[in-house]
Amino acid sequence: MKSQLNLRKAIITLLFVVISAAVFAQTGKISGKVSDGKTGETLIGVTVKIKGTTKGASTDVEGRYLISALAPGKYTIEASYIGYSTKNITEVEVKGSNATIVDLILEESNSQALNEVVISASVRQETVNSLYLSQKNSVSISSGIVADQIKRSPDRNTSEVLKRVSGASIQDGKFLIIRGLSDRYNAALINNAILPSSEPDRRAFSFDIIPSNLIDKIVINKTASPDLPGDFAGGVTQIITKDIPTQNFLNFSVSTGYNSESTFKDFYSGKRYGSEFLGFTSSERRLSGSFPANRSLYADASVADRIANTKLVPNNFAQQEYVALPSSNLQVNWGAVKQLSDYKFGSILSLNYRNGQNIQQAFRESFDGINTVYEYNDNNYRFNTNIGVLAN
Repeated sequence: MKSQLNLRKAIITLLFVVISAAVFAQTGKISGKVSDGKTGETLIGVTVKIKGTTKGASTDVEGRYLISALAPGKYTIEASYIGYSTKNITEVEVKGSNATIVDLILEESNSQALNEVVISASVRQETVNSLYLSQKNSVSISSGIVADQIKRSPDRNTSEVLKRVSGASIQDGKFLIIRGLSDRYNAALINNAILPSSEPDRRAFSFDIIPSNLIDKIVINKTASPDLPGDFAGGVTQIITKDIPTQNFLNFSVSTGYNSESTFKDFYSGKRYGSEFLGFTSSERRLSGSFPANRSLYADASVADRIANTKLVPNNFAQQEYVALPSSNLQVNWGAVKQLSDYKFGSILSLNYRNGQNIQQAFRESFDGINTVYEYNDNNYRFNTNIGVLAN
């Protein structure tokens, strides 16, 4: 009996130890990149530490640093480097086990003597300053937005983010208009690679397939420079995605929308099949295997055979009545990072799905002088499904 009590006490004690360890193990990180304020180049060997503590790190060959094992709370980080003014960044908040990204910009010291000069800034100002630095060092006129600003907005994809950049607007929820010029006069790059057209009948890219939380920054160049494509009149959009994540993550996002002109109203279209909600043509629409393989076989056949072959075509062209459902949006984002010796490997994957059913009124008139010869008034029913995949 006594041994059973001792065993029970040991198990309870062990459970308390495990629970306490799990609670106190919720430590976060602060990471980022340190750049020169004049040239924009990353700095190697910069000392970045938590002020008032012994915790800190030095930047690697890519100018990146990582300070781990931090309890939740607000900290002040200090960056120092020989020949540069020391910089303090205040109000850096660490939440749980998440990594807080703080990119730093150091200014060269104007004095020849190595006197201590300390510059203080808030973490929010410092993040935006990295964008201003790249704009200042660019030979072209540009506008942009960075990840810290995107994170504070409700935008789910890149097309919604681009609305916030000056001189840019969005058409049909996905095509970019720069300075009033349509997509055919603009160019787009992702990680310095030219984006192909996503449309079969126009030169355009559908920016709504790129999730906003995978964007590091977006810059729209409005004047030419030797490092940009030359086939544009409006602007060149440069999308830089996050490369190696600071920690493993898996995020889900689900949203829906209501349109007072369409949702739950009568919706007319051709017959739809289940797989078409995923953007794929259903096998029900395929021609029968007995149907002639080419036009000549059909044309050279007898009248009776042509009639018989015509009857093989699926008769699914009749108008069907549905109810327009609310729009839906689903995103799944996954990231992983692995440190192997002196090398770091990372990957990011994003899947997104959208569906929308909209009703729009169409009105058109044709005239012969002052006389109306044709008048058209009807509703357009648009059923759109999109699936996007992004991997880095």
